[in-house]
Amino acid sequence: MKANPFIASPITKTLVYANVFVSICAAAQVLVTYMLFGIPVTFNNNAFILFVFLSTYLQYNLQRGYFIQKLNLYTESAEWIKRNQKKIFYSVAISLVALLFLCNNLSYTSIVIMVGAELISTAYYAPPVNLRKHGYIKPLIISSIWVVSCSAVPLLENQLLNTNSVWFLASQFCFISVLSILFDVKDTTDDYLNGISTYSNTIGDTGTKMLCVCLVIATFVCFFFFKHQKPSLMAEAVLLFVTLLTVFITDEKKHRFYFYLWVDGLLFLQAVLIYLFLL
Repeated sequence: MKANPFIASPITKTLVYANVFVSICAAAQVLVTYMLFGIPVTFNNNAFILFVFLSTYLQYNLQRGYFIQKLNLYTESAEWIKRNQKKIFYSVAISLVALLFLCNNLSYTSIVIMVGAELISTAYYAPPVNLRKHGYIKPLIISSIWVVSCSAVPLLENQLLNTNSVWFLASQFCFISVLSILFDVKDTTDDYLNGISTYSNTIGDTGTKMLCVCLVIATFVCFFFFKHQKPSLMAEAVLLFVTLLTVFITDEKKHRFYFYLWVDGLLFLQAVLIYLFLL
């Protein structure tokens, strides 16, 4: 059978397997915060976007590399990473050095928060903690790390963390939780066989979709309390409409790239929609 040209493309595989796309999505989430709060474009703010991109790239590659070495998985992604292991190692090393320099642009409080987020991210997959095995709280952990890194720290750095901004953080937490729960759908059977209970293999397809729908509604409600301006609400409404469609069409049979590019891609889509509606 002839492979799909898009899936077989070296560019696509690099974006997914080298965790470049998810790093772009993380940077886009910082831009979402900047645009909604009118945070100015300055050297320090741009440096933080790069900081989030590189820290995401570093952490995700360490995580994927750990699993391949630990489990010796003979999958296409594992084989691709093994073939490009040296390039990834050098790029991760360069990222680490760059991150150390970029820390100079952050306050000590933000550095402590980001280091804490990195430690929790590491504990997510590394023993003895291995938070990943706790399937029910896994999406909540992931969402918390993303919200803290991409939203809370930029607000803290710009003295914008207040009662109103908490509604924005809550909205982002619910939104990213939806994506995290959907992302687990691709591993429904594997998680079950490995003794990991997730929403998708415990409450079933229908239950998981209903949970996601409730979180989508909670996302909009929290966003409404945060921002009443029509352009922002319209951007969020379009995003959540696309998210609902995604909830209903997602199942375990989808190609893995669907989850890595489309489900994760909703993080990037949010930045695009807010930019377009706020023009």
